[in-house]
Amino acid sequence: PELGALTALTELRLNNNQLSSVPPELGALTALKALSLSNNQLSSVPPELGALTVLTTLRLHSNQLSSVPPELGALTALKALSLSYNQLSSVPPELGALTALTTLYLHENQLSSVPPELGALTALTELRLNNNQLSSVPPELGALTALMTLSLSNNQLSSVPYEFRELTALQMLNLSGNPRLGLSPQILTSSPRAILDAYFGSLGEDSRPLNEVKLIVVGRGAAGKTSLVRALRGEPFREDEDSTPGIALSDWTMKCRKGVVTAHVWDFAGQVITHSLHQFFFSVRSVYVLALTGRENSEREDAEYWLRLIRAFGTDADGNGPPVIVALNKWDVEGCQPKLDRGAIQERYPFIRGFVETDCKSGRGVEKLQKLLAKEVDGLPYVREKFKGTWDEVRRSLAPKPGARSYMSFDQFRKRCADHGVIDPDEQESLAEVLHNLGIALNYRSFGEDRRSGRHARLREATVLKPHWLTDNVYKIVRKAEAEHGTLDNEGVEKALRRRVENPAMRDYLMGLMELFEIAYAAPDARGRWVVPQALPDVQPKGVELFAKAPDATRLRYSYQALPEGLVARAIVRLHDLVERSKSKKKQQWASGAIFERDGARALLRTEPQDRQVMLTVTGPTDARRQLAGLCRDEMRSIHAEIPGLDPTEEAQEEGEWVPMSTLEYDEQEGNDTGIPTRDRGTIPIDPRRVNDRFSVESARDDKVWKPRVFICYSKESSLQRKKLEQRLKILKNEGKLDGHWHDHMIDPGDSWHSEILDHLNKAQIFIVLTTDALLATDYVTDIEIPRAIELEEAGKLVIVPVILEAGRWEESVLASRQVVPKKGSPLNEWRPRSAGWKSISDGIARVAESLIEKRKGRA
Repeated sequence: PELGALTALTELRLNNNQLSSVPPELGALTALKALSLSNNQLSSVPPELGALTVLTTLRLHSNQLSSVPPELGALTALKALSLSYNQLSSVPPELGALTALTTLYLHENQLSSVPPELGALTALTELRLNNNQLSSVPPELGALTALMTLSLSNNQLSSVPYEFRELTALQMLNLSGNPRLGLSPQILTSSPRAILDAYFGSLGEDSRPLNEVKLIVVGRGAAGKTSLVRALRGEPFREDEDSTPGIALSDWTMKCRKGVVTAHVWDFAGQVITHSLHQFFFSVRSVYVLALTGRENSEREDAEYWLRLIRAFGTDADGNGPPVIVALNKWDVEGCQPKLDRGAIQERYPFIRGFVETDCKSGRGVEKLQKLLAKEVDGLPYVREKFKGTWDEVRRSLAPKPGARSYMSFDQFRKRCADHGVIDPDEQESLAEVLHNLGIALNYRSFGEDRRSGRHARLREATVLKPHWLTDNVYKIVRKAEAEHGTLDNEGVEKALRRRVENPAMRDYLMGLMELFEIAYAAPDARGRWVVPQALPDVQPKGVELFAKAPDATRLRYSYQALPEGLVARAIVRLHDLVERSKSKKKQQWASGAIFERDGARALLRTEPQDRQVMLTVTGPTDARRQLAGLCRDEMRSIHAEIPGLDPTEEAQEEGEWVPMSTLEYDEQEGNDTGIPTRDRGTIPIDPRRVNDRFSVESARDDKVWKPRVFICYSKESSLQRKKLEQRLKILKNEGKLDGHWHDHMIDPGDSWHSEILDHLNKAQIFIVLTTDALLATDYVTDIEIPRAIELEEAGKLVIVPVILEAGRWEESVLASRQVVPKKGSPLNEWRPRSAGWKSISDGIARVAESLIEKRKGRA
């Protein structure tokens, strides 16, 4: 209690202890501005804390509080209050007097109600009420007009107040985990305005149930998928059915117990070259049919392969796989009956809803399959979610019609909306977003979009009406690339499309999507030419076998339950500027692998399909080998992180044995040796740092060693350069010079981009500006980001590093007085070779980072 005598104290942190109580004398600390009591075992806090009238931050999260004293309502200077992760069943209405409050965290409690008085917190920008027991929220919260983030997920809400439409500043609204609202996962990932428009539209008297579902049919080539789809639709059997070239789309009217449902059937091609594309069209909001036959005695392998892919790409946020029905097809054909241990495979994949023996020629099992699918669809709540009447009219008007164009501009879409009564421009935006998320009318308006400037690249105005148009053309391009040994030029793209795409801009649109999906990359040595790695000849060059014999190599392997086609091809797209050239100047890359080179180090990355593995072997000088190995590892980890259900095992080789990297990293953190079990030498203890040092220096892995953090400021026109910069920053991070980097592309869907940008900017110590005239013409950058960076720089908290990408107006801007890179301000696009310019940039950033680290050490 004697701490109460420290009357000049302005900050007190007692978090992360085992306190069960705090003395009331703390209420005498009247100069206190920040008090943190989080992560303790407090069951109550003294009401005397209400006397801390200059307090601006109070953190009480992660305790055992069942109530908070109403006296806290006297803390009128408070700006941040955190009460999350407690056991609160209510909060006092007096908190409504905290009119200076900007952030209020009440998530992870047991709240059954929220006092309407909180509607008086008009300065509030962030309110988190998720993971409680709320069945409703007061309409008074609609008065929080400054609110930018509102999280109400995982409650028991049955309604949303209409007043929420007044929350015009809202940039993130999370309503997921409230099934009684009747909103599908696809709508819930939309923008706040689109979510609210869809919800309130569904309540109108003219609202109509969608009665739609996506049915995906997969399996190897010649499994009879197309015949199966025809049988489901009641069409006659064809003896010589053509194979599906990409995805065949059709509709099937399902007769379900709860009413008729339209199934949008996606029949996926079985040929291997197309498999890597399937992942972009798999989705959670789907029912799957897996067609298997025993013709080549591969039914067990086929089942495992496809079910693992479905689990990897179709699992929802709660870890639930989509419903799958296995059709044991061609059952009446001799030699084709699939042999499968149904119980064992259903145990491994519990999302399998049943097995049906089918034969499309005789009609065996077709009716049973129809009924089983209808039963599954009846149990999916999102199938019959309601749609606003005028929205439904627009949707129906966009349905494919013979002879109609497959796409339209967004201006044409707006006109179509107005013709059917959707006049408000914001509502038109919401409808476009919802239609895309539902897979009804695809549009990639966010591709190339710069949300800070409101300016957009060419895809901004393109709205794709027919998903078939997109899928059909993307598959045609990949097949054409395969015929052309992995490369395509403009003429090849036109031939692939057979002039079916009359607008040249839309050809660019398609190739832009190919790059977005990391299927292709633009060849750096020729304009209008692309490389599609997965379509390259799958023949590795001579000399690859020498990597296996390299005596002092860094070796890493990834083992997968399901190894998606094209995984290494994606890594090649990301690292293509490091692909080694042979003496004949030919790039050392093939469909399942590549050799990368950097500063004398060489890396072989290739697929071992027979073992469902990807292997990385890196040779060369110690430092260069570490940098290249660390970069390849980081890119593979990044790709894995984008596929939540993939979950590979990452192992490094030591003493001739393979050891999980997670074990090595954990043992190093805990200060333990790692025991390696061997076949004939028992368990050998090793220092885990020895292995981890092959990918990064020790200081890079030590959280106690301070390193500066980077914020990247750029325009979307410089996205390619940003990605190249990120590779250099990852190397600097592994060298212990940086703590990491951030840019606005890392913002999660639904998050408040404005608050996220400012939050990460305030946490950064290095502000990198990829400088172009396009960036300097972006209002948000020049009015918000750069001025804030200058404020932080003048306060000694940050260093601004302009990276000059092109000649332009930068010398007339506020950036001209800074130390720029590349050296002497020579624009990157004028450097020959370009790699020398990037080295100058990397060296300059490294010097800044090293200087900041030395200054921090001096202060310590």
